[in-house]
Amino acid sequence: MLFLVVAVAAVARIVDLQFFDKDIEFENYGKKTTRQDPIEPVRGSILAADGRYLAFSTPEYFIALDATVAPDSVFEANVRPLAEALSNNFRERSVDEYVNLLRSRRAAGRGYTRLLKQHVGYDQMKAISQYPLLCLGQRQGGLLIEQIDHREYPYDKLAYRALGYLRSSEDRPRIGVEGALDSTLRGTSGVRPMRLIDKGIWIPDAEKQEIPAQNGQDVQISIDIDMQDIAQKALLRKIENEPDLEAGTVIVMEVATGEIRAMVNMEKDEHGRFTEQYNYAIGRLGEPGSVFKLATLVTALEDGKVTLDTRQPGDVIWHYGKTAFEDTYLRNYSSISVRKGLEISSNNVFRRIAAEKYGRNPQDFVDKINNERRITYNYDFDLPGMGKARTRDPKDKSWSPSDLPQIGMGYAVQVTPLHILSFYNAIANDGVMVKPHLFVNLQRGGNVEYTYPIETVGRVCSKETAAKAKEALRGVVIGENGTARRAFKDCKVHVAGKTGTARIALPRGGYVDGAGRKKHQGSFVGFFPYENPKYSIMVVVYSRLTGKNYYGGSWGGPVACEIIDNIYAKSPDWYSPIISSGAMPEIAQDKHRRQNDTLTGVPNVMGMGLRDAVYLLESQGYKVETKGRGKIVEQKPVAGTLINIDTTTVSISLAETL
Repeated sequence: MLFLVVAVAAVARIVDLQFFDKDIEFENYGKKTTRQDPIEPVRGSILAADGRYLAFSTPEYFIALDATVAPDSVFEANVRPLAEALSNNFRERSVDEYVNLLRSRRAAGRGYTRLLKQHVGYDQMKAISQYPLLCLGQRQGGLLIEQIDHREYPYDKLAYRALGYLRSSEDRPRIGVEGALDSTLRGTSGVRPMRLIDKGIWIPDAEKQEIPAQNGQDVQISIDIDMQDIAQKALLRKIENEPDLEAGTVIVMEVATGEIRAMVNMEKDEHGRFTEQYNYAIGRLGEPGSVFKLATLVTALEDGKVTLDTRQPGDVIWHYGKTAFEDTYLRNYSSISVRKGLEISSNNVFRRIAAEKYGRNPQDFVDKINNERRITYNYDFDLPGMGKARTRDPKDKSWSPSDLPQIGMGYAVQVTPLHILSFYNAIANDGVMVKPHLFVNLQRGGNVEYTYPIETVGRVCSKETAAKAKEALRGVVIGENGTARRAFKDCKVHVAGKTGTARIALPRGGYVDGAGRKKHQGSFVGFFPYENPKYSIMVVVYSRLTGKNYYGGSWGGPVACEIIDNIYAKSPDWYSPIISSGAMPEIAQDKHRRQNDTLTGVPNVMGMGLRDAVYLLESQGYKVETKGRGKIVEQKPVAGTLINIDTTTVSISLAETL
């Protein structure tokens, strides 16, 4: 009897399914019931030379609701309390606006509604998920949570143009390190198979294999955060209150390796504030003026056509062909040595070297400037946007006989600041040019997977000629009439270098407008310490059209001196004790900075998000390694431990605890 009852019930259910319960049969008919969702990788971090974070990604969340999921009674009982919670805490919409939005979306059968325009952090996401209706979860309440990687820059706009900038993993950067190594930092997306269940809800398909994402590699670059901060502050102090200056750039490079330690680019915006908008260091081509004279000197020294003591006529007006060249710096000289000509930055001394020593074969001079001095060598720099240097050539249709002497003193040439610095760096490096670079290595999980090599471009001159050139450049700084003497008279470090002042060609041609105004660039380029150079430096300031003059010795030199003094204050082992005490400027946003040798030891970061923990630890000088995502669940060493911050790293582990 029991068997008969069960059999009848089964037959009845089959008939019901076959002929009456069409909802189950046709609910998903014609719909795609499987799909593959991408698993987004975590973008790699950008690390400074000492391992501190310059950029990293943290998980953040968009909160959305499928307003069609909850039953009518549940939806109506919770829609206004949910609206009140959202409106009171985030104030993006009024309570009534939220209620009307969600009701209209439900009535229209529209499943997805983003509740907040802004993305929120982990703590906020957990709090919002407990709001009315949302606390019922995805299947009962319709809660939808989208995770994105939000890009953080702990030092705000420091090195902005060198780093590049993006807000989330969805952006496609085009500038800086972020743009140059986008594919490396971005990683490779994975695939998660999904299947559709009741009420339009998708869940992972456990029967199909998931392909995990490959997170992006971390890249360590050569930027020194402290040097970058020193250089930026020194440049801004000099230019920010000068109405006729429109831009400035600073580059600091390590002599032996070509590693860029600082790269600052400041340009005045429409509000009169200086910000990093364009990479002048690598992109701004122009006639460099007197800083180019060193290339003329080195060429003539290498060819044995002059010595530092060779004497030249002190003609204020010198005629070459049909052109009369004036040089008022020679008004007190009947004759002058090449050495003294460099010290006072005489244009005619170097015009005459080029014209009188190479006038019979201008091509030979130009070829040696390009191919032996390599000052216009166009290497592939790590960042996009490097300008292509060139020298006017006798083979050009536009070549004029007057171009040869003009090249000799830094005109009829187009180079970037980095081209000039690379040449001076080669002189400091005993005549060997190394390729400037920013990228140091690629890492994954703290392990170095690839190291970028130091590349030698080649010799620009013999070691003996480099020594003579260094001697001459030292005279520019300490000579009685040296153009850099005043700027460096109180400098704590022995510096060698050259000032340069050049007029900037105007778009319509010429260098002076109808009102007699000019645009200038004032430069200083050199290296330090003179006896055993460790760093080279270039400072350039750019003026708008003005009646004023902006000389390299008055504007570029003082900025360089301040930077060098502060770098020296970091590295007193270069010499005997510092002449006067020097304090390192603090990075503005490090409001938590304090000494690490206090009895408090390593701070407690347990339970924090990655962003806050890294900021707190690094602002106190600790090096940090991270693993995982979410909230910090473990730190080593534990809070309060006294450690040597130079040799010990704080390791933090994170997990998403739901």
